[in-house]
Parts: sequence; structure tokens; C-alpha cells
Amino acid sequence: MPGPLSAESPMPALASLQESSTQRLILRVERNKSEASENRAAADAAEDEARDLPPLIGVLRQSPEAMRLVLLSVQGQRLLTLVHDADGSRFEKARPEVLDKLPFTADWLVRRIAWVHWPQAAIDDAFAGSAWQLVQHGEWDTPHQASQRLILRDGERMAELTRDAEGRVILRDPATEMQMTLDPLSSPSP
Repeated sequence: MPGPLSAESPMPALASLQESSTQRLILRVERNKSEASENRAAADAAEDEARDLPPLIGVLRQSPEAMRLVLLSVQGQRLLTLVHDADGSRFEKARPEVLDKLPFTADWLVRRIAWVHWPQAAIDDAFAGSAWQLVQHGEWDTPHQASQRLILRDGERMAELTRDAEGRVILRDPATEMQMTLDPLSSPSP
């Protein structure tokens, strides 16, 4: 089985976040079910299934000091915490059997979350002077409006992020055939 996906792109600065925010979400990470992957051998398909994660519940907290994503099973069992701060990106409090199944590194996941949640200016600043570029269609920062972000490296599409009017974001990573879906969860009623 190939190793976990690692990060390559520049990371936006935490200080570019103006205020703290907390969001509850459902995270799904799976292989793209593309025509190319359908044509692969059964052994490859079985490997892909093994690398797909079950849906996870997440609590994402972002501030100018740190980003934390606590991932829980649908039964509410804590599986791991993703942390990004001045010391870098890492998984903490992770169950070993969960770490073994992750098809990506902490850096890879942190960058994709930043591409989804951080303002265009912060991403543009991080990409300045590099081969990376953000192309945005629509008002990404306006809630309940469909929009799209493309992440390019030397003009090649590295990721496509599509947000629908309900706030669901689907991030497709064509080079790795990975797809990540983030569905917002409404706050519980009092």
C-alpha cells in the first residue's frame, strides 16, 4: 500500500485569521469514484476501499494561534485530534488503529482545511512567489452561495473545491484521486 499523502503547498499563516471560530461538521474522505479508478484491477479497488474512512464527526476550532480538529466516530468516540500551531501540524491523542488507516499526513489535511475555511487573501499571501495559485469563482466567503475554488500548481489543477448552497464542500484532489467532503452540522437546539 502506498504511504500517506503528504503536503506540498505553502501553508497560509495562522495570524491571517482575524477571529476565532468553531464549526461542527461531518468529514468523509474516500477515493474518487472516477472512470479511471473503475477500470483498475479488483486488487486496487479493494485497496481503495481499505483506505476509505467511515464518516467522521468533527469539531473544528480555528484562531490566530492554532487550528484544532477533533474527529469522533459517529458513535461519539474520540479518534484523534489534528493540531496546527507554531510547532507545525500533527495528530494528537490518536488511536493507533485510526492512524494506520489514514491515507494522508497531518500536513496534507491541514492545508486542505485551510483551502476550505480560510479567506482568499490569506491563501493568496501564502502562495505569493510560488508555483501555487488560487482561482476563485463566486463569493466563497458568502454563506449559502454556491461557489468554487481551484488550487493550481504551475497551471495544473491540484484540487477543486465546490461549495453548494447548503454549505457542503467537496474537495477533489485529481492527482491522488482523493475526495474529501465537509458537511456542516447545525448547532444542537437548547
